[in-house]
Amino acid sequence: MPSLKDLYRKALQDAPSSFEAGELFRFVTGISPVFDLDAPAAPAMERELTLLLEARADGYPLQYLLGEWEFYGLPLQVGPGVLIPRQDTETLVDTALGILKRGGKANPEVLDICSGSGCIAIAVKFNFPGANVTALEFSQKAYLYLEKNIALNGVDVTPIHGDLRDYKHPAPVDMIVSNPPYIPKGDIAGLQAEVSHEPVMALDGGEDGLTFFREIARLYRGQFAPGGVLLLEIGAGQQERVAEILASYGYADIRAVKDLNGIVRVMVANIP
Repeated sequence: MPSLKDLYRKALQDAPSSFEAGELFRFVTGISPVFDLDAPAAPAMERELTLLLEARADGYPLQYLLGEWEFYGLPLQVGPGVLIPRQDTETLVDTALGILKRGGKANPEVLDICSGSGCIAIAVKFNFPGANVTALEFSQKAYLYLEKNIALNGVDVTPIHGDLRDYKHPAPVDMIVSNPPYIPKGDIAGLQAEVSHEPVMALDGGEDGLTFFREIARLYRGQFAPGGVLLLEIGAGQQERVAEILASYGYADIRAVKDLNGIVRVMVANIP
């Protein structure tokens, strides 16, 4: 019978990185590899680890294998049918929280469009509890994760299963945040293997990648409260075109925010 140490060595050998080896080993055994691993491993552990490593070698996302991933220090359940939360999107949350904290409004109305797992809405509510946060998601599969993650983190976020083209918020909105699909349709087939397992619906931004930016800017321009602010996560190189879209619909004070890698990741615009 192999020992836990043998299993960890197998994970180190077959996983793409030592980090992933540790995550998969801990998921299967419930034990951190920093502890004494001379104890025998149950046969079921070896079988499960082997299957997970094989799936990972085929490009299946680590986050889906684990079933949970951390975003902004919060646990989120993830799996097939929902976009995996990425660190890039934390820039959007940082920017939103900074604006809310400087805004002086105790109970701002915040709407998260294309919410997916709920990572943005949940992180905003958790860190600015006074906000009235609503999360709008169209995909039924993703919506189930949205509900699970709201419950998992114990936050009072209102989930809405609906189409952004039809939704009308019941009150004027102080802030809209969104990480919409923004990858050009023709680029999706060339993405890395892991991304091919994520829902195309959450990636496909139309022929030029800008379809959802146009729709959100157009449809929600009249739903803001005076002084409202729109925050959009964008893809690399989309800054100028998104700024043009926002300006064409009458948004003002349009500005770009860079992520930790110096890439423009978020566009911010105000209602004049």
